[in-house]
Amino acid sequence: MKHYSKQGLWFCLIGAAAAATHFISLLLLVQNLKLTPQLANPIAFLIAFIISFIGHFQFTFRHHLHKWQHTLWRWFFSSVSAFILNQILFINALKWLGDQAYWWVWFMVTILVTIISFLLGKFWAFRIKDANEASHD
Repeated sequence: MKHYSKQGLWFCLIGAAAAATHFISLLLLVQNLKLTPQLANPIAFLIAFIISFIGHFQFTFRHHLHKWQHTLWRWFFSSVSAFILNQILFINALKWLGDQAYWWVWFMVTILVTIISFLLGKFWAFRIKDANEASHD
């Protein structure tokens, strides 16, 4: 149980750092570069992905058995899948509530998608394989 508590804590800390990076990037892209929130959000996601992968690889799901190149693509696929859901919810909420609500819409959508990201990370992207799986991958 202690391992899961530590892992959950790291997931929250790294996720918060990545989410803060995403949000600050979103704000800067919208306010300074005058991009629409719909366009700025994917760019901000890519910036935050770097923080997310490095942090989760080094701390949250750290196992000496992982090769970063293999895990990078799985985590990228997991993150992009979660982001697509995030973006669909984000765009639809903005259509309903208006672009002026982008910052709190982003928070609400991010909270909903975070659980999916953790599950994909833990049980697929950073999963430790048993001997039979490792020989077939």
